[in-house]
Amino acid sequence: MTAHEPGLVGLLAGAMLAYTAVLFAIGWWARGRIHSSEDYLVAGRRLSLGLTTATLVATWFGAGTLLASADEVRTEGVRAAALDPWGAGVCLLLAGVFLAEPLWNMKLLTVPDFFRRRFGPRAETLSAVLLIPGYFGWIAAQFVALGAMLELFFGLDLRLAIPLVALVGTGYTLLGGMWSVTLTDALQLVLLWIGLVVLGAVVLVELGGPFEGLARVLRETPASLLEPVPLEAWRPLLGWLALFCAGALGNLPGQDLLQRVFSARSAKVAKRACLLAGVAYLLAGCRSSWGWPRTCWSPTTPTPRSCPRWPASSSTRPSPSCSS
Repeated sequence: MTAHEPGLVGLLAGAMLAYTAVLFAIGWWARGRIHSSEDYLVAGRRLSLGLTTATLVATWFGAGTLLASADEVRTEGVRAAALDPWGAGVCLLLAGVFLAEPLWNMKLLTVPDFFRRRFGPRAETLSAVLLIPGYFGWIAAQFVALGAMLELFFGLDLRLAIPLVALVGTGYTLLGGMWSVTLTDALQLVLLWIGLVVLGAVVLVELGGPFEGLARVLRETPASLLEPVPLEAWRPLLGWLALFCAGALGNLPGQDLLQRVFSARSAKVAKRACLLAGVAYLLAGCRSSWGWPRTCWSPTTPTPRSCPRWPASSSTRPSPSCSS
């Protein structure tokens, strides 16, 4: 499915090219702040509370959440949010309560560093071997989801769109290391929140206004889709709990999470950033799932043509939606 208005396609293409150029410009500028491996890997442990919180939220709140998780909630109901954002958001809160301060005080660069200090070099190697494959599915989900957007709006073949997305994301990351990642995360998060606010306003206006629109959503959505936890039988409840625990506990030892913890300017900042990010992520995830997914549904057309179906492989991160 492609956009049908040539003017809109040109506008989108220009905006995306300009945005990509800004990302690479930030990455290039960030190179000047790198003078050691610590600067490259953990931004010299100099990130403020705002930057640490922003990069934590942006790490969780990616294309898989915005596109695929939202689609799952639209079709399966709020119970599909067990993995993301409920599990993922709680993961950030748990990290803030139990892990952020003690791990920051160890002055680690990577998660395998922890295992090396506690158990020796062999444990370090083994932990790296076990951690790396776990990111294949998550990274693939982000690439496929963004590639699907290029296919949707520009008709770009998915086999070409996915490598293109990978090239851009990897490129600006390698340029400036953790500084590049943090600054681009902050920019993307600001744009994301602006987009969600605008989208929410447009949706509610289309539905009859802020209060009437919300009332209409609640009135026209089947009650079964509004149940956050399946309590009708023990099998679906166990499945829900399994997904929730995978998101809440499975990501705690993740390099993506803890690298941002290590990058904070102090242990207190690391802890507070995780707590703030957890709350912000849960709020943002709920906002996303109650915007697009609900407006796409109607009693007479459960899957209308105006709501694209994203590839099943782009669901969410493997271990981290009231989601997007």
